[in-house]
Amino acid sequence: SVSGYTELNSLITLSMLLTLSGCATVNDAWDYFDMARFDNNEYMLANKVRTQANIGARKCGTPEISREVTRLWETTQELRNYSESIPRNEETVTMTSELGEIVYKLDKRYREKGTSGVSMAYCTSKFGNIEKNATIITNVVGNKPR
Repeated sequence: SVSGYTELNSLITLSMLLTLSGCATVNDAWDYFDMARFDNNEYMLANKVRTQANIGARKCGTPEISREVTRLWETTQELRNYSESIPRNEETVTMTSELGEIVYKLDKRYREKGTSGVSMAYCTSKFGNIEKNATIITNVVGNKPR
């Protein structure tokens, strides 16, 4: 009968939808268990980079700026090195490496040109970019499963 055929089609369609949505759930669960877990030290280092960038931006144009940039470079390296030691942490390692390149270029500029050779606009722009990237990293690290 037509009614039985329609019911069978409905059951098959429902069964396929449940199976497909089940695959997504299984994949999501796999991704959850296959990523690095939240790490207090990694989060603390990411927050420290963010804080140093915020403080450093306020010191642009002052004699202390070179020291602040060097400290920021050292902390960024510490974060990258620490992140590399965590298994299944490729996303964070990539982000910290890219952040490290930005900080390295700022540090290199201050070493080559000195405090008076770097404009206020360049300094504040770079620190703003560093702080923005550090905030993203802090959010990513903070949202890792516990």
